[in-house]
Amino acid sequence: MEKAVKLYFSIFFLLVVFGMVMVFNIKMFKVPSAEAALWPQIRGLVVNFAFAGIAFIGAYLVNLSWLKNSSRYFVLLMILLLGVTLIIGTKRNGSTRWIDLGFMMLQPSEFAKIVAVIYLSEVMTKKGERVQLLKDLFSIVLVVVAIVVLIAVEDLGTASIICGTAMLMLLLGGMRKKYLLYISPLAIAAFCVLVFMPGKDYRVGRLQSFIDPCSVEYRDNIGLQQCRAQVALSIGGTTGVGFGNSTEKIMNLPEAQTDFIFPIIGEEFGFIGSLVMILLFMAMFGIGTYFVLHLHETFNFYMVAGFVLMLVMQVLINLLVVSSFFPNKGVPLPFISYGGSALASYSIRVGLILKAVTSESRR
Repeated sequence: MEKAVKLYFSIFFLLVVFGMVMVFNIKMFKVPSAEAALWPQIRGLVVNFAFAGIAFIGAYLVNLSWLKNSSRYFVLLMILLLGVTLIIGTKRNGSTRWIDLGFMMLQPSEFAKIVAVIYLSEVMTKKGERVQLLKDLFSIVLVVVAIVVLIAVEDLGTASIICGTAMLMLLLGGMRKKYLLYISPLAIAAFCVLVFMPGKDYRVGRLQSFIDPCSVEYRDNIGLQQCRAQVALSIGGTTGVGFGNSTEKIMNLPEAQTDFIFPIIGEEFGFIGSLVMILLFMAMFGIGTYFVLHLHETFNFYMVAGFVLMLVMQVLINLLVVSSFFPNKGVPLPFISYGGSALASYSIRVGLILKAVTSESRR
């Protein structure tokens, strides 16, 4: 188990460092001067890395019993924070998802992922087989829905990940499969309402354009990112054009350092480099599954399983989006895409996973 823990952490650290190098590699070409390309960008990355490091250490040192017993307070705090974000949050690229803290932009929805998994782990541990009862299941789903709806107004991608993870965790916890017949139509109806809600016309456009984002109708607006991502991946070929030599990142692919960073990796490192990255993620999934199968504490089992499932889902959605097999959902690539809140959120999840595993292995 100790070797697995070290390997898991090593892959996590390697991906984070590589992600920061790639982000700097992309952003340095989009600033007006050499000075602006160097120090401000490095400073921003150092702040994100420090914040992520503190988040990881804090998560690894936390008392899991206290965490479990405090889950409902975290839920209340998160609902309040998400509501505040909708009211006074900072708007970027048409969405109000952030709170400006001065030294960084805080995205509460990223931390809502953690809170949702911890809450579900706590209630399923407490209720046990009662999760099979519709009355108890309803109270659990109601809390998750409250979190998901507050996020989905501005961030349908994150809301979908939380909703999907919650569904899988409930099935893992013993929820009767027939209840999916009740929940699925409601979820689909809610999704349609959110897609077609006033002021969010781009969501309909994303659904229409993903089939052929490079068509004349979509390639210069709503389909631009997916279209240029296809071009970047095709340019890379087998071995890539070389680190730093991407042409798509300079002008053609907007915000390449965020959700669409994988096509730049594919362009610069080719199919071989992309495959290595995918294999690293698969190794994390495999080790994470190994952890889940060797955990005995019920809360730890559900929490680690939830985080592993969430990571799988997020990586899969991102790769499907950038390769145009799925509509654009605004889902970043874990550990790699730029974003201080996202990186801190992933670091907390890894810290809690390793905390749960090491705490049991020492007994």
